[in-house]
Parts: sequence; structure tokens; C-alpha cells
Amino acid sequence: MSPLTVAVTGTRAVPDATPKAVQAALADHLGPFCAQDTTWLLGGAAGIDTLALTWLADQSARGRIVVAVPVTVAAQPAAAAAAIRAAEAAGRLDELVELNHPDGLGAAAYTARNRWLVDRADVVVGFPLTPTDDGSGTWETLRYARAGRRPVVVAASSDCSGQNVSHPAKQADPRGPNHA
Repeated sequence: MSPLTVAVTGTRAVPDATPKAVQAALADHLGPFCAQDTTWLLGGAAGIDTLALTWLADQSARGRIVVAVPVTVAAQPAAAAAAIRAAEAAGRLDELVELNHPDGLGAAAYTARNRWLVDRADVVVGFPLTPTDDGSGTWETLRYARAGRRPVVVAASSDCSGQNVSHPAKQADPRGPNHA
């Protein structure tokens, strides 16, 4: 089997679930790609990015882990920055890319980070909040991957809890509609 590069994208709004349910969903959707010659590309955000980083760091046959952040690790949410630093300290993070977007955090930086991940991936695994395109950053990333003719695996957020996730009322995000 030739080396494979897998990008993971997903919602920040992870449903309440037992740790075993989240681990099972990650194992179901990421596990088939785990191999010593796989490279994982993660966005370093809170939610699915952080959960995938933690899960992958615990896998013995995971391959390389690369985390790319839109600006710097210090600009990431505290939980995400802590997960990145923990993986780094444990020797589980192979590369950290701080993209230092010139506009700082915001829609343009998130889109640039997501495209950076997709442009380097052979396949993209997405964990969107909703089962159909809702215009979120996760769905924007999956559309971009499809437009680039990359295979896409869509894992429902309900897979993390074993039950359907109700769609919360949307509130305007000060960072814009494309955050992820």
C-alpha cells in the first residue's frame, strides 16, 4: 500500500457523548486509515480536531501527525492549544505548522487553513454537525475537497453519541460564517 495523507475536518460543536462513543466513532471513521505510512493533517481547533488529535496520538500504528493552525497555537482556544502542546510533549506530534495568516483569526484565516489541509490530502474525513450542507466551515471544506476531486468520507456527528443530534439554533459568530 502506498503512503496516504488524510485530512480531518469537523465541527467544534461536538455532541455530549460518553468518551467511549466518541472513541468508537473516531475508530470507525479514522481507524481504517491508520497505518505507519499514513500522514494525518489536522486543523488544531477545539471539537473534532482536538478529539481526533488526542485519539490519533494514542494509536500505535497511526503514522505521522501534522497540525496546522490558521495563525499560531497561542491564538487557538485553550483546550485546543493544550491538546497540541500535550501531543507535542509526548512526542506524538510530528509537525506543527503555524500559518500566521496576515489578517489574524477570522473567516479568511480559517478558509486558508482548511484549504491548506485539503490541498495536501489524498482523502478528507469530515465530521459535520448537520447531515446536510448547512454552509458551515466543515461543509465548505468538504465542498472544496470534492471540487478538487478528492475522496470524501462524511461521518455524522450522531455517530459520536449513538443518537441523532438536534441542530441548535444558529447564532451569528463574530468570526464569520466560515469558521472551523
